[in-house]
Amino acid sequence: MARVMVNERMRLGLKACDQHALRYRGAMELVWAGRSDDEIASHGGHTSKKLIIKYAGEARQVMRARQAAAKRK
Repeated sequence: MARVMVNERMRLGLKACDQHALRYRGAMELVWAGRSDDEIASHGGHTSKKLIIKYAGEARQVMRARQAAAKRK
């Protein structure tokens, strides 16, 4: 799997991004798409809810901030 990831990162021009960063960003994108913690876990390969909360927490905070800003308008 590591070889596949390296090849894909090179193909997509993402060699500077490590696998951790891509996984983190992937979790954020799934949150923004409205996916549940269980769905995020299945895509990211995590089994710990603690890690899901860590990865998805920032994305959820951004969503809450945008919702609050929209209500002020």
